[in-house]
Order: sequence, then structure tokens, then C-alpha cells
Amino acid sequence: MIDVTAHLFSGLLSLPDGIFTRQEALTRGVTDEVLTAAVRRGVLVRLCRGAYTSPGPWTKGEQRRLLARAAGRLYPDAVLAGAAAVAAHGVPLFEVPVEPLDVARPIKREARTAHLRIRPLRHSSTQTAWGPAQELPVALIQTSMDHGIPAGVASIDHALHAHLVTRSELDAVFDAIEGWPHSSRARCALQWSDGEAESLGESVTRVILRGAGWHIVSQVPIADADGVVFARADLGIAETKVLVEFDGKVKYTDGGPEALFREKKREDRIRALGYIIIRVTWADLFAPHRIVAAVAAALAQAA
Repeated sequence: MIDVTAHLFSGLLSLPDGIFTRQEALTRGVTDEVLTAAVRRGVLVRLCRGAYTSPGPWTKGEQRRLLARAAGRLYPDAVLAGAAAVAAHGVPLFEVPVEPLDVARPIKREARTAHLRIRPLRHSSTQTAWGPAQELPVALIQTSMDHGIPAGVASIDHALHAHLVTRSELDAVFDAIEGWPHSSRARCALQWSDGEAESLGESVTRVILRGAGWHIVSQVPIADADGVVFARADLGIAETKVLVEFDGKVKYTDGGPEALFREKKREDRIRALGYIIIRVTWADLFAPHRIVAAVAAALAQAA
């Protein structure tokens, strides 16, 4: 019977990030047969072909980081690309799958493994906590092309809001790739992005409403009868009294009942000025017709 206890791999799992490669295992006398048995019995997890670590549980973000680090160990010339690079720069992603993880290498044609998409290296890189990665403006544009407008806008909004990139930097990258496959997604993501957004959910809600044909304003100031601004709404339908608040960030839960009471008083005060407030939750983002229907009904009511 093959010994596949955790103790057998303690030395290998003490390597950086708790990750080791097949070659490192073979060098220490651990055979492919032992590795296969360890994975089958849950002692190890195969991150990707040729890279192993101890089992999770992991968050989606941690799984992405481990896979990125494993790719760097397997391919020392690899540069994190696209969504992997965006995450490596500390920018959140909206509904971007972990796999295939994008890396770029000095090759002529794109190649794929079960867990990685390896692209030709076309851009300069910078160092991140996860290893070498595309510069953030390039990674954001690539993410928009790969994963669509909501994902692109969500990450671009965050990067703009945090002053990690500028619009001129993003525009310069887009000018260089305009005409590439799916570049129209990046064009739209840039046009619809707004650095005033304060959460991924707020960004995606705005994309849904823009896609329905409405002109949307972010961080709408609400003033009392004396003109004093006492609140700001996440989103508003331009030139109407319909406001949209995204509840995914749960602005009041950390403060307990008092914060909930203050939020209700704030909302009552806004409604007293004739505004109609639509609340959107994270679950609504995956049923956009509900958001569109609620806003349409509010606009009809306000007319």
C-alpha cells in the first residue's frame, strides 16, 4: 500500500505558497504513482497539470491566487494576463471564472491546458504580489474583451475610483487594440465606466440600466428645501426622481439596529421630497429583467 500521509509531503508543502511542482516531487523521490494516489485520497490537490498543494477550502480569490502562483512556478517566463493580472493588481472581478487562468509567454500561438490559457506575450509587465503581470490598463481592456461588458465595467470602475489608472491610459491601450476580436466590448466598457461607482454591484446595476436605454447618473446628491445636500443615492435615472440603491454592500449592517434606523430615516426623508427609490440586491444582478421592470414601473408612477 502506498504511503500518502500528509507527513510524506511536509517538506514539499513548505515550499513558497505551499505549492510544489511534479519535478520538485520527483527530485525528492516522490513518484507519479504516489502523487496520483495522494490526489485520489484527498491528501493533495492538483492545481493544474504539474502543480500540487494541500486541500482548501479556498475562496474564489484564493484559488485564483494559488493557480497564478502555480503557473509562475511551472513557467518562469510567464506573465499573468487579463483577469488574472487584474486580480494580481488587487482589483476585484465580477463573475469571472477562475479557469482557464490567463498567462502570457514568449510563444507565437495561443496554447491551452486544462487550467491555463497561454497567450503570446505582447505587452510589457510589472511586478505584483502574485508575480509578473500585465500593466493594469492592458489587463482591464483584455478582461473586457474576454469576459464582457459587465465584468469590464465593474473592474474599470474600481480602478478609476481608486485612482489606480486614468482614462487616458485606458484610451491609449484601446487605441492600440481597436479592431481586434471583441474590441467592441472594451469600447463599450470604457464608454459606460464611471469612477464615481463605489461597488461592483453598483457598477453592474448601472450597466443593466444603460443597456435598457436609460441615461444614468452616479452618486446623485439629494438636497433639502434649503439646498443643503443631506444624502447621496447610488444611481439615478437622469432628469427624473427615480433613484436606485444597491444593497449588496449593506451600508447599515455593521452599525446594528441604530444604523438600520438611521438608514430608514434617511430614506423617508428622501421619499418625502418626491423621490421613488428602487432597491437592488446582489441576487437581482442575475435576473436583470427584475431591475428593468422595477425601474420602468417607477418611471411610469413618476410620470
